[in-house]
Parts: sequence; structure tokens; C-alpha cells
Amino acid sequence: MDSDNLIKSVCSFIVPGLGQMIKGDFGRGLKFLIGFIVIWFALLFTQIPYLQTVVGIILRIFSAYDAYNLNEN
Repeated sequence: MDSDNLIKSVCSFIVPGLGQMIKGDFGRGLKFLIGFIVIWFALLFTQIPYLQTVVGIILRIFSAYDAYNLNEN
């Protein structure tokens, strides 16, 4: 297990897109961050309990997975 990828994956779980930005793919990381913020705010106004939390966790896991598997430039 590559510890460098693991650290970037954890960073991306905490702030979606941060791991991609640290790896050097700033555009991809920015897309993850903006997409997360837009979806999070859109779900803020729904009346479905915990939907924002569940979707937020799923998006964070996907972002962390992507940061872990992103190839170095």
C-alpha cells in the first residue's frame, strides 16, 4: 500500500478534490470540490431526512477512491 496515495485519499475524503489537487490534477480536483458543494447545497433544501449526509458520504468516498487511484502525471 502506497502511503503517499493513502494520505492524498484521506485528504480528499475530508475535503473532496483536495487529494486530486495535491497530486497535481488541479482541474479534476476543482470539479470534485465544486460538484460536491453544488450537490450539498441542492440537497440542503430537500425535506428528506439525512439525504444530504448520505449523499455527502458517498461523494466523499468516491472522491477518496479517485484520489487513491489517480495516476501520477
